Amino acid sequence: MGPILSDLDPAGDRPTRNEADATTGREATKVRERLVRIQEQIKRTRANERVLVEQVTYLADVAGDAETRKLVAETPLAEREWREARTDLDRHTALLDEARREVAELLDERDRLLDRLSELETAPRLRDDE
Repeated sequence: MGPILSDLDPAGDRPTRNEADATTGREATKVRERLVRIQEQIKRTRANERVLVEQVTYLADVAGDAETRKLVAETPLAEREWREARTDLDRHTALLDEARREVAELLDERDRLLDRLSELETAPRLRDDE
């Protein structure tokens, strides 16, 4: 629904300052709500990242030990254990990389929203100065 006649300036072609301020206020509220959701998601993803770092560290040790056993024993069993350990390490490393990418994307989105919020909160003051 567009502006009603009383919401237009005397020339009749633009919304009044009150309507524009209300729209800006609603948008700022939505941006703030999105910022809260993103910040919660960043916290969850960083917690997951910390767990994955510990798991990758552990699995790297396991894979290193398995590789040593494979080289010393030269048996099919030692070879299979090393492959399994290496597969687990690779899978967790990929998950860690994905978590790090997600955090970077969330931080970029947060920065964009903060910039937008700054614009929205600065805009009414600039109009008041006109």
